[in-house]
Amino acid sequence: MNNNFCYCPPVPPTPPPPSNVLKAETSQYTAISDGVKTVYTNQDKVPEYSTSDILNPNDVSYINLFINGILQPATIYNVQPGSLQLLVDQSDIPRNGVPIILQFIKILSN
Repeated sequence: MNNNFCYCPPVPPTPPPPSNVLKAETSQYTAISDGVKTVYTNQDKVPEYSTSDILNPNDVSYINLFINGILQPATIYNVQPGSLQLLVDQSDIPRNGVPIILQFIKILSN
């Protein structure tokens, strides 16, 4: 009988190569707009949807603001420890009931 199979010696498993992907931690502060105010504090957070207070910008790598799910440019807000200020005209204040989410990203060194 003719055997046309090629025999390959077993290759032992090797560990995966080291990853170049940096690790990160994320957290978020969530508030609901009342349609009037432009300054939100830790007291305004919705605990069910928040994993942190408003953090110190110097303690994180990036901050993103989402209003009604839309990423906002950094020029329309100011973040200080415990405070978010929207730098918008009265006509641009988010409507009552609109979610305001601050996302905090901290890149960790390997």
